[in-house]
Amino acid sequence: MARQADQSVLDEAVAWHLRTAEGSEADWDEFVAWLEADPQHNAAYEMVVDAERELDGAVRMADVRGITAVQTRDSWLQTVVRAGWRIPAIAAGVALAVFGTWAASGGLSDAREIVTAPGEVRTIALAGGGRIVINGGTRIVLDRSDPRKAELKVGEAQFSVQPDPVHPFALTLGNQRVVDIGTVFNVFRSERTTRIEVAEGSVRFEDGETRLRLDAGGTLIANGDRFVEGSKPVAAIGSWTRGTLVYRDAPLVDVVGDLSRNRGIAIELGPELSDRTFTGVIQLGDNDEELRTRVGRLLGIKIARTADGWALTR
Repeated sequence: MARQADQSVLDEAVAWHLRTAEGSEADWDEFVAWLEADPQHNAAYEMVVDAERELDGAVRMADVRGITAVQTRDSWLQTVVRAGWRIPAIAAGVALAVFGTWAASGGLSDAREIVTAPGEVRTIALAGGGRIVINGGTRIVLDRSDPRKAELKVGEAQFSVQPDPVHPFALTLGNQRVVDIGTVFNVFRSERTTRIEVAEGSVRFEDGETRLRLDAGGTLIANGDRFVEGSKPVAAIGSWTRGTLVYRDAPLVDVVGDLSRNRGIAIELGPELSDRTFTGVIQLGDNDEELRTRVGRLLGIKIARTADGWALTR
């Protein structure tokens, strides 16, 4: 983790952290572009997130003990800006000021669970560099004690991991694992299916005695003990992070799931469409009504509005 950087970079990191708390899709696109522009940006954002995590723990413990925290998050973050890069020390100081010695309370669990609602997207900076972009309707668990470990319970996320041959990044998927040394890959997981797509570098998929290597453009669909390898244009992998869904002979049930996850829309698929597939590109940038019209035209089907979403029929 970087220890020194321009004050202006830290100012930007704090501003982005506050802005993305309730940001639009356009905000997220700009934020990801900012993260990618300079390694210092990721390091600064990581330190702000780490510091706020300490504050969150202090506030939660204060609530449990009936103690009122004296600073709001926004004012505390501004204090961080004025103090520069001494963030971890400030965070520890805030925690101690609120409720005394942390060790006396037993501390926090090493597991940090992140849950996103359908239509919500979050970006999490990884200690030491890299990030996870988390799609809507996702539950992921990070290991506070080891930033090279995570578990995807359900949903979808794109992982950008810094190289470390000695300590590779490991993503747990139930009884399966994806081991990565340094790359960009996208993973979707539901109760029945795991889908892995590699945009850069390579990963190793592990399931018991099975070991499969996936290089850039490689894909894998795992259903139980059945594994189907394939390929996909690299530009199409993780395209949802850029507001675009790209398909090649994809079952409509997958398209519906992606739309629901990305836009927070409840979508019913008529049984007569269960065997249909779709090849094409869906742009997510429009409002829901314009998106409904375009999707209906692209798929050649009828999409009616329901009380809580859409109904797709032939």
